[in-house]
Amino acid sequence: MPYLIEFLLFLLPFAAYALWRWFNPGIEPGPRFLLAGVIGVLLMFVFAVWFGLSVSMRPHEVYVPAQLGPDGRVVPGHLEPAR
Repeated sequence: MPYLIEFLLFLLPFAAYALWRWFNPGIEPGPRFLLAGVIGVLLMFVFAVWFGLSVSMRPHEVYVPAQLGPDGRVVPGHLEPAR
């Protein structure tokens, strides 16, 4: 179910644009809107690259997922050196 919600959220801007085009058939989007869209896509790309570089694991490290400790508490996931 979460994947369906994510997919619908992904389609939402396209549906909004299609509805706008449907109700305004003779009107083209102005250059300000196109420029805002291009800037938004560029910012999204820059943020994705920054996030990928800042959250990546170092070489020779493995991710240990969260697990239930012996006392019943959750031990959060963490990185450990590879053996």
